[in-house]
Amino acid sequence: MTKGNVPKLTPAQVKLLQYVDALDGPNRVKALKWVHDVVVYDSNEPLYCEEKEALYQVKVLWQLIEETFNNGQ
Repeated sequence: MTKGNVPKLTPAQVKLLQYVDALDGPNRVKALKWVHDVVVYDSNEPLYCEEKEALYQVKVLWQLIEETFNNGQ
């Protein structure tokens, strides 16, 4: 079951989260947010549906990592 508006994980996302060490979680979240922000705010390239979906998935990943990290403490 998911919390809030966070969708269910894909098998690839589950596998990625299994590799995320709890101590590395905050750094991984920062990196994902940085990639998202650079593309959204610092790029002059148009964003099409595929790019928007990919950026949304980046956001979902960092939310899940944050949730996993927060629940582990």
